[in-house]
This record gives sequence, C-alpha cells and structure tokens, in this order.
Amino acid sequence: MVEQRDGDEIDLLDSSIRTTSGALLSTTLFVLSGIVYAFVTSPGATGTYFFISISVSLVLRPIRGISQTLQKVGSERGEAVGPYFGLAMLFALGYLLVAGVAVAALAGVIVRNTVVSPGLLVPVGLYALAVALSMIVTSLVGAIGYPSAETWLTGTQSAIQLSILLALAPSLTTAGDLLLIVAGVRLAVLVPVTVALGVLPTLPDRHAVERAWDFAKWSVPDQVLDRLSYNMPVYVLGVVATPAAVGIYEAADRFADFGATISWRLSSPLLTKVSGDSSAGDTQLAYLDGAVTGGTGVTFVVFGYLLAAHDVVARIAFAGSESVFSATVLLVGGVNILRGFWTLTSHAMEGVGKPSVSFRTKLYGLAFSVPVPVIFGAEFGAVAGAAGYGVMNLVIFGYVLYYARGVFGRIPLDSRVAAYLTVGLGVSFALTTGAVAGLARAGLSPIVVASVAAVTCLVGFGGFLVAVSEPARLVATRTAALWRGRVRSLFG
Repeated sequence: MVEQRDGDEIDLLDSSIRTTSGALLSTTLFVLSGIVYAFVTSPGATGTYFFISISVSLVLRPIRGISQTLQKVGSERGEAVGPYFGLAMLFALGYLLVAGVAVAALAGVIVRNTVVSPGLLVPVGLYALAVALSMIVTSLVGAIGYPSAETWLTGTQSAIQLSILLALAPSLTTAGDLLLIVAGVRLAVLVPVTVALGVLPTLPDRHAVERAWDFAKWSVPDQVLDRLSYNMPVYVLGVVATPAAVGIYEAADRFADFGATISWRLSSPLLTKVSGDSSAGDTQLAYLDGAVTGGTGVTFVVFGYLLAAHDVVARIAFAGSESVFSATVLLVGGVNILRGFWTLTSHAMEGVGKPSVSFRTKLYGLAFSVPVPVIFGAEFGAVAGAAGYGVMNLVIFGYVLYYARGVFGRIPLDSRVAAYLTVGLGVSFALTTGAVAGLARAGLSPIVVASVAAVTCLVGFGGFLVAVSEPARLVATRTAALWRGRVRSLFG
C-alpha cells in the first residue's frame, strides 16, 4: 500500500527529477507511437485512429477537470483524499453513462458525418472507459504525493502497447485494432494499480463538494479548452482536409512536442508543490522562476535537434511527404518553447487556485487561431495546422505573461537560466549539424543518423549547461545521487 502524504511535503527538485526520468521514457514512446501506428497499419488508419482518440479525449475532458480538482484540493494540507477520489469516480461514471446514451442515440449521424464506421463504435466505447480511468488514476497518484509516478505509469503502458502492436503487426489493419489494443493495455495496467494504491473512495460530504466546486467550476471548462486548443489543428484538418493530412500533422506534432510534453509532465509536481505551499501561507514561492524557466529546457534541446536533423526524420517518417513533414515539425518545435513556458506558468497559477486565468488564455488563443487552418487547411494541409498552432501559442503566451503579473506580482522567468538555454540551443545545433553531415557522408542509414544525432544533441546541450551553470550541476549531482540510491535499493 502506498503511504499517503500531504502535497506540501514533496521536495520539488527530487520530484521533478523523478518525473523527468519517467517522462523521457513515456514521451519517447509517445513520439515513436505515431510512427509505429503508421508502420503496422497505414497512414489512413493512423489518421482515423488519431482523429477518434483525440475526439474521445475532448468529449471526456470534463472528467479531467474533476480529476484535476482531485489533485489540486487533495494535495492541500489537512485535506483527505478519499472524498475527492469518490467524487471523481461518481462524476466519471455518471458522465460516461450520459455520453454512452448520447452516442447510441446519435450513432447514425456520427457514422454518416465522421470517419467513425459502425464497427468502430464498440472499440471507441472501451477506449473511452480506459481514458476516463487513466485521468482519475494519474491525478490520484499526484494527490497522494507521488506526481512523478504518473510518467512511469504512462511509460509502462506505452511500452506494453508498442510491444504488442509490433508483435501483432501482420494481423493489424484498422483503426479499430489500434483502439482495442490501447484500451485493453490501459485497463489491464490501471485496474491493479488503483487497487494497489490503497486509497478508498468515500462519499463526499458538503465540505468536499463545496471545495471541489470552487475549483471545478473553472477547471472543467479549462480542461475542455486545454484539449481543444492542443488538438485544434487535428479537429479542423479532420473536417477540411484528408486523413493523410491529419496523420502527417499528428506524427510531426508528436515528434516536435517531445520537449513541451516534458514541460507538461513537470507541471504536475509543480502544481502539487505550489498548491501545498500556497495552502500553508507561502506567497513568495521563491523557487517558481527557476522551476518554470528550467522546466522548458527540453524544448530547447528538441528544437536544436529539429533544426539540424528534420530532413533525416522526414525521410524515416513520411517518405514522399518530406517537405510537408519538415515544415510542420519545425513550426511546432519552435513555438513549443513558448508552450513549455506558459504550460508551467498556467499550472502554477492553478496551484494557487486560479484556474479561471488558464481558461481565459486558452479561449483567447482559440479565437485568434482557428481561422488559420479553417481557411488554409484544404490547400496546405498539415502546414496550415502547424501555422494555426503557432498563432494560438503566441496569443496564449502573451496573455499568460499578462496575468502572471497580477497573480504572482512578476513574470516567473529566470533570465540567467533562459540565457544558458538559448546558448545551449546554439551549441547543440552546431554539434548536431556537424554530426548529421559526417554520418550522411559515411553512407549510414537515416535511422542510424537520426539516432546518433539525437545523442549528440543531448550530450552537447547537457554538457554545455553543466559546464557553465551552477543550478545545472546541482540537478546533475542530485540526479546521480537519486539513481545511485535506487540501484543500491534494488541490488543491496
């Protein structure tokens, strides 16, 4: 049984290091999944799967709003987790029941007007159940004080999924096959994990309902907008363009989104830490600037890599559509530096009880960005989706900076860390460009070139930071100490 802890007891550095370790695994597998899906089925089936899975995530986003409430309020000092866990479970069951009835009633309309065929309705239902359970369980482990476990849980699921998909590749042909395997693995992993956590859901009392409502009345619509804003290009391209355009955009987005996904993962321990400290009366949050700025670091690494090796990746992922893939991946990768920053800042504002701010910024971003792929999507496909994504993130970034001054009294930016990251991007780009040119002249395969280039970029970036930055050396030293302790506990 997991020992329950209050959120204010979490050491942010240790939690972030553990989160990053798990996030590197889970995000790497998430990035590769887009390519694996296309490999075992086809770009069209992959595009259909992406459209369905993303649409399901949007429909179920209110459940994520309630689970976010579970993590935020459950992590506050003096609050019990059980009532908020119970509230999240009751809400999810009721919501799934209503959604299921609605889908059954509208099945004919859905089949006629979307990529969903009659044979996909059952796989979609099982997938929706698995997604809802995943939302609640990941928030539960954060609420009880182990937000870093979320990434390891996700990574484990992804590793099993991809292994099964590759093993069954000759027999997989449709989006329904992908949906059933992903849903089955999630349920097989999450149900035992939920039991092992040892947290019993209880009926919420009036206090729990009132506390949950104070946060959820903004968290629920914010989570809907969060998913809608993140996947807006896919939704629009799914209507105005082709399944292939959806597949190219989503695969490029997953690749370019590696760094922003790490930032998003790090936002969970940051939210939990800020929530616990804020409830204890800490209004300064002295660690905030460094945590937010440093948490964007991987987005710089990814962009440096993409600048140097995007054409190699394009030849591997989408032969015949290299130019479209390259343009898409570079647009998304560049703007994700901003996305990483505003994601961490928004979650910190949620940690002090301001989910309304996050809701407003995403609403503004959508208002300005949706017309871009709507107007240009039919002609330019995935590139138009990436352009809309860029506009949205620029708008949200600007508004987050504006609201951060009112919430924290400052923009949470450590200028020295930001300068180190920027120079590190240049260093990693130069080293990776040289590596790609040399390996290509040697006649090595694109997969080998891309893999060695990734290692070169990471080592160059990390080595530069450790050489010039005291905080980077502190993180490296603490990371080594944590891993030594883990190894000793396993083999001692």
